[in-house]
Amino acid sequence: MGETTLTLELSVDDINLILEALGERPFKSVYGLVSRLQGQARAQLQPEGSAEDTRLAEPDANAAAVSEVTPAREWS
Repeated sequence: MGETTLTLELSVDDINLILEALGERPFKSVYGLVSRLQGQARAQLQPEGSAEDTRLAEPDANAAAVSEVTPAREWS
């Protein structure tokens, strides 16, 4: 049986709060979720027709991966 997915509508402030909370967790346990949040946020915040590359960079173990949604911060 496949994994069930949900579509949620959240404000940028809500996403930033979620990312802040995830920043309190060990990076190795949340980096995949942070990366998925980053990808979805970038896709929605990027202007239509933009030629920018939308591929995700591999998350750095020392910094938050979402630069367009929240400022980079040190992970503990």
